[in-house]
Amino acid sequence: MAGCGDDGRADSGSATQTTGPTTTPTSGASEVTATTTDTGATAPTTTSEGDSDSAAASTSSTTGPTSDSATATTTPAGCGACSEPNQQCVDDQCVTLCQGQSPDPCPEGQVCDFISGSCHAPADACTLAGASEACGDRECGPGSACDGQGACVPVAPCAGVACTSDGACWGSACACDRPVECQDPSLEQLNGPFAEKIIGIDFADDCTAWMVTLRSGTDYLRRLRPDGELTEWPGVSNLDMGEVKVLRRLTIPQLTEVPPVAAGPVPPPQPVEGLGEVAITYTCIGGCFGDIIQGVARLVEDDAINPLPIVIPATETMGGGPFMAPVADAGPQGLTWGEDRVLYVGNSTANGEYNTADLEQATVAVVHNFPARVTASAPVSPAHLLVAVEGGALFRYNVVTQLSEPVTELGAHVTGLSHDSFTGLVYASMSSLEVLAIEPFTGVFEVFAMMPDVGRVAVSPSGKLYYVPAKLLQAQEGMVQSWDLPAAI
Repeated sequence: MAGCGDDGRADSGSATQTTGPTTTPTSGASEVTATTTDTGATAPTTTSEGDSDSAAASTSSTTGPTSDSATATTTPAGCGACSEPNQQCVDDQCVTLCQGQSPDPCPEGQVCDFISGSCHAPADACTLAGASEACGDRECGPGSACDGQGACVPVAPCAGVACTSDGACWGSACACDRPVECQDPSLEQLNGPFAEKIIGIDFADDCTAWMVTLRSGTDYLRRLRPDGELTEWPGVSNLDMGEVKVLRRLTIPQLTEVPPVAAGPVPPPQPVEGLGEVAITYTCIGGCFGDIIQGVARLVEDDAINPLPIVIPATETMGGGPFMAPVADAGPQGLTWGEDRVLYVGNSTANGEYNTADLEQATVAVVHNFPARVTASAPVSPAHLLVAVEGGALFRYNVVTQLSEPVTELGAHVTGLSHDSFTGLVYASMSSLEVLAIEPFTGVFEVFAMMPDVGRVAVSPSGKLYYVPAKLLQAQEGMVQSWDLPAAI
């Protein structure tokens, strides 16, 4: 990628030290003064496995941190104990990069890129920068977030966390370019029988598309594989459906081969139990035949008799949005999976109450009360969900502490939220027909696109954002369409 420099895989043993990296004396070695030159060369790159299964890094062709002087030690054995994740042994000198340092060693007008450990201009490509967040006795820097109990967890575009011995942490195993591992079904296939009376869509990690209907009569969950194979499952009785969500990775796939710059072998990523599991909401509150409880169901594909059993029973609830139609603004809403294989949904017991089904513990509970009816949810880290309530207020809910904090006000109802595991942004479809791109930890947002009519959006691992119309609510039924998402940071 232009602007990213090399990918961190080159042999760093002959790198030229830039002006000002700090250096660490080696035990038993005599101190000497390092000779430095202001060449503008890139500072060496380092990675640490931290809490992840792998490590990778990129460098940038910008200057390293500057200081008045630097010292280094040399011994025939090399750098000795050069063990911090922001340290690199270069020409028998232990060089400390800019990550995790306080105060920031970068010159005015530049920022520390936590991917490479070099100082970049803020607008440079492949730059991950920002402030750190206090987290117990640690500081969680860019690419990580505090779990609320003193640990830093990775957030996109990073798959792991590196920490120094004094508690400075940041994201590791980060990516600069979006990996595209699969291709979606074609738009022609998506707009065929798959989209008949569609109201919700989601994608699995292999680009398989899933949808639910909102229609008169029996509703359906449908699956469309990338090769065009279409399968459907009928719902219970005449219950209307609302949302479909697939359990997916929250960060990009990790490397299975470690680059030479990283020390030690890296085991391949382990499979996560439940990835690909599918859940739907039953939302009907009137016109349904029989005394059947609405709620959240999960797909049990090999159960021909009851393939969509309810795992979170719900009582009748109604709202004033986001679709402005009683048939769609009822029952449980805000369905999502946490990374812990727990299902979360709002309004199952009362408007604003947040409910869970823990599939491991086989328990159902009310875990939080929001100030208004929940309309959408999405996971943003192993410890956090972004939750929208009626009217457009956004909250960040911590699944560990079961507390929430306000993030921002969007000014209109949210019909859906979808997380991008590469950039970490969350895309919100709005009752105003805007599609917003939201940074879930700062609340900063901007308009990304406009929908042609009311509907929802979902991110695919292919790097596209899909719009699906809420067909039953439209005078003239629209078509599924897509937009390309950023291919690099």
